[in-house]
Amino acid sequence: MMKRSALLVAGFLAVAAFFVALEAPRLKRIEKRGPATLSPVAITLPESPATVATATRKVFNNWTDLAATRGSARFENKFPFGTKWSRFFLFERADSLHRLFPQDEQILLDRGVDHFIPRYVAIAPDLRRDDLFLYEPTGDYYWNSEYWYDGAPARFRCSFIIHVEPASAGTRVEIFEYQPTIWVGERFGFSAHAVLPVSFHDIRPAEPTTADRGEVVKLIEAAVQPPT
Repeated sequence: MMKRSALLVAGFLAVAAFFVALEAPRLKRIEKRGPATLSPVAITLPESPATVATATRKVFNNWTDLAATRGSARFENKFPFGTKWSRFFLFERADSLHRLFPQDEQILLDRGVDHFIPRYVAIAPDLRRDDLFLYEPTGDYYWNSEYWYDGAPARFRCSFIIHVEPASAGTRVEIFEYQPTIWVGERFGFSAHAVLPVSFHDIRPAEPTTADRGEVVKLIEAAVQPPT
């Protein structure tokens, strides 16, 4: 009788632990330590849109350059190996070969909780012809940014749309984040390929950051107007 009771207690505890594990993601303490109010991150430069776009292509790695070196010369990364920006590549809106620049429908569908994206898509297509897409192609690289999880930095990831538009004083450059997400540990869930619950990366949509958009703007500004 006692053995049966012990088995029942053990089973009850196992079931309780299972449901606690499933509920644990909802109890995670996630905080954003960036500015309380999100604002556009943009700069107006006196140079022409063509000049700004050319300088942006020179400061960041270009996917077409990497593709051109395959099987021949060694690709020269524009940033130190292993640093954040060494992993990113620019894609052109007009690149019909790789087609990595997302279409408007895809941008709207995959924006998560990024409230700036509808404003970007509403910009007239003619004013977006010089835009560039800055993308980390592995899909697995995350870095520390403005998000924290249970008192430690949460891993963050996004892509960037660099909007280059003529302005009365020259060129206005605004940075939009595309698919901002955070990785906050692991979670238990069900898989079509397993009978029992399995562990998944707990990856969630997030609001855009100010710090990362600011980094992109500063790199472009320094490329267009190098410090003397």
